[in-house]
Amino acid sequence: MTFSQNLDDTMNTWRRERPDLDLDGMELFLKMSAVVRSIIDRFYDELIDLGITPSEFDVLATLRRNGTKAVLTPSYIAKVSMVKPSGLAHRLAKLEKAELINRTPDPDDRRSALIRITPSGRRIVDRGVELLADHKNEAFADLSERQRELLENMLDRLIESADNATRTVDAV
Repeated sequence: MTFSQNLDDTMNTWRRERPDLDLDGMELFLKMSAVVRSIIDRFYDELIDLGITPSEFDVLATLRRNGTKAVLTPSYIAKVSMVKPSGLAHRLAKLEKAELINRTPDPDDRRSALIRITPSGRRIVDRGVELLADHKNEAFADLSERQRELLENMLDRLIESADNATRTVDAV
């Protein structure tokens, strides 16, 4: 069953079972999820072929995008990767064992470490970013430049709305 067929079936059954609800927002969410899931599924399979998991890719990508000589703390990596520091420790251990990162003691904080990507880690993450860019470009290839701009603007508004909702919840 294709994403489209599955989505149609899901929405038809919900509309039959819950005609009292406005399900338009749910349908949009499911459509966005289907697009993202399609891209991510293919990308994750290729990351596994590179020998890393998606969560390990996130760590390497954080290091890589901060420059060749970037040295980051685990707390910074956790913050920008949106993971808990406790969840990061296992990833760092695996990446260090695979020689994709180096960890050295932080001279300013004996409880912490400084993390640096190795040349091997850089090669792997660079290839991963190339694959991700290719998949994203393929996913949107059927859209005109104007349609891409409109979609980007709409997504920016949705992200802003989500940020505002998060700030409101955090303030309570």
